[in-house]
Amino acid sequence: MPSDRTARRKAQLLDAFVRYLLRRGVSDISLRPAATALGTSPRMLIYYFGSRKRLLFDAMEEIRVRERARFMQEIQRRPPELSTREFLMASWRWYASKRRERYLRLLFELYGLAFVNPKRYRGFLTAMAEDFFGMIEAGLRSQGLSQRDSRLAATLYRATLRGLLIDLLSTGDRARIDEAVAEVARRFEHDLLTRAVVSSRTDEPAGSSTTRTGSS
Repeated sequence: MPSDRTARRKAQLLDAFVRYLLRRGVSDISLRPAATALGTSPRMLIYYFGSRKRLLFDAMEEIRVRERARFMQEIQRRPPELSTREFLMASWRWYASKRRERYLRLLFELYGLAFVNPKRYRGFLTAMAEDFFGMIEAGLRSQGLSQRDSRLAATLYRATLRGLLIDLLSTGDRARIDEAVAEVARRFEHDLLTRAVVSSRTDEPAGSSTTRTGSS
C-alpha cells in the first residue's frame, strides 16, 4: 500500500493537474509541458499515475466527483419550501454561473473526448450521465414529486439543460437563454402539477366524487 506521504503527494499532483486542465483544456495534452506547469517531471507523473492515459482518466473522475459533491451541497442548502419552478431555476443559475464557466467548458470537452473514444472512456460517460440524472432527480424528489414524475422530469430537464448550457457557452446570450429556461421551468411545473392532480383523481375510490357532490 502507498504511504500517507505518497498518497498526499499524488492527491496534490492530481489537484494541480485538474487546475491545469481548467486553464488549457484537454486537447493535445502531453506529459512534459504538464509536468513543467505542475513543478515536477514526466518521470514523477508516471511514477504516481502509471501513464498519461491514467492521469487523464483520474482527472476526469476527480472532476466528476467534485461536480456531484458541489451540486448536492447546493441542493441541501436550499429551503424546502421552494416550488418546483424555483428549484429548476436555482439549479440553472448554479450551473450557468460565470464562475463555473471554465468547468463547463472542460466538462463538455471531456464529453467530446469520451464520445470519440467510447470504449476507453465509457465509464466516465456512464457515470456522468447517472450523476447528472441522479442529482436532478434527488432535487425534484426533495420537492415532493413522486418517483415516476421525478424521473421523467429529470430526464427531460437534463437534456434541456445540457442543450441550453451549450447554447450559452456558444453564444453568450444570457438574457435570451435565461428567459428560455424560465419558460421551461414554468412549463415543467405546470405539467407536473397537472399530472399530480390527474393522478390523485385516478386514485380516488369509486363513487367518492358522487358522495362529495351529494353532501354539498
